[in-house]
Amino acid sequence: MNDSGTVFQISASGVLTNLCSFSGGTNGADPEAGLVEARDGNLYGTTSEGGATGTLSGGYGTVFQINPDGTLSNLYSFTLGTYGAFPQAGLAPGTDGYYYGTTYAGGAYDFNSQGFGTVFQISTGGALTSLYSFIGTNDGANPEAGLALGSDGYFYGTTEAGGAYTDQNGEGYGTVFKISTNGTLTSLYSFTGGNDGAYPYAGLVQGSDGSFYGTTEGGGQGGAGTVFRLTVGPAAPVFQAVTLNDGTLTLTWSTEAGGMYQLQYNSGLGSSGWNNLGSPIPATGATLSVNETVANGPPRFYRVELLP
Repeated sequence: MNDSGTVFQISASGVLTNLCSFSGGTNGADPEAGLVEARDGNLYGTTSEGGATGTLSGGYGTVFQINPDGTLSNLYSFTLGTYGAFPQAGLAPGTDGYYYGTTYAGGAYDFNSQGFGTVFQISTGGALTSLYSFIGTNDGANPEAGLALGSDGYFYGTTEAGGAYTDQNGEGYGTVFKISTNGTLTSLYSFTGGNDGAYPYAGLVQGSDGSFYGTTEGGGQGGAGTVFRLTVGPAAPVFQAVTLNDGTLTLTWSTEAGGMYQLQYNSGLGSSGWNNLGSPIPATGATLSVNETVANGPPRFYRVELLP
């Protein structure tokens, strides 16, 4: 095959060198995204098709490594199942030494034998972990763009379909989401197809103001797409568990790493005077827990404040 794509190098003076031509076989085919350079001096990328796991028309895509002299190694071949298929975006480096990406199809939730796509993590040695499989409803479907690492340590991305709002055919207008490195995904926004836009095919960039900026292919006042800004604030804490064991009450609530939380109590919901229970607690993970010794007495109500 002569139309499966290339990796090239170009000098400052405009001299182009073809480093590798994809064959459409095991080494992949049809790369649609750019490369990322790693600390080891190698370049990493994806092909949307090809690979060791084939179909009648070709493979399900690959992740590859190529060094500056053109030596290419296939790190991973997608299989369409839980691990995803057809990665159309490039890779985003994490602070943990891993790389993170998306696949357009595949995943744990089947749809016409294709799936709604995934978010994955891969090491430079080719060990791939599927972090999240899109369901195709409010969480989104079919991400075409790569991920952006936010200043808070989460990765942010878009899906071109799915979401809470659908058209007359039941197809969603797309979403913006964030995901942690352990695979916890939060849907931040569902496009409505109106003035806010529809079908975000491209990824996001975080501005110096902390907001994320992106584009949609459709929607808007003229129906021809939008440029949008999404301001992301910390999620409000939610109690996850309340247990009482031998006079010890344990309260557990959701957190975001880096946030500062204050547990408070009150003897009645009608009262405006809330009392701090202990000192503010910094969060380092997804939850926090506090134990309190309780005895017979007036009832107590609890709440958690996310401090500025």
